Amino acid sequence: MIRGLAVAAALAAVTLGFAPAALADDESGRYPTDVPGMNYQAALGAPCENTQLFTFGRGRGGQPMKCSWIPNQWPPVHTGFWTVSYDLHGVQEVGAPCSVAKGAAQTTDGRPMLCLGARGWQPGVLTGDGFFPA
Repeated sequence: MIRGLAVAAALAAVTLGFAPAALADDESGRYPTDVPGMNYQAALGAPCENTQLFTFGRGRGGQPMKCSWIPNQWPPVHTGFWTVSYDLHGVQEVGAPCSVAKGAAQTTDGRPMLCLGARGWQPGVLTGDGFFPA
């Protein structure tokens, strides 16, 4: 009996450990850190059009995503694709301090931002080739 309770408690702890850090406010799938212009029908790898402004979306399980265009892609494609994003931290001011090692945010005018340590929140995108200011 006690062993069964201990196993059940351990399983509950493991399950909670894998739960998303930010839970949706309600059944709508919206999170407190969402930004204006979010797309709530994003799907990893699916085509998207908003590669410059209001680029963020959420996938089925609440996964934050960003609409990204891949330059010099072959064969050529004229749309972007939904890719996995860092966790969202709402709308931020350029240069404002950030307290996360890896995070994404949005400017008030819809540009994507990243936390760059001592430089704070900076508009731009991160690719395999590094950070590119917006």
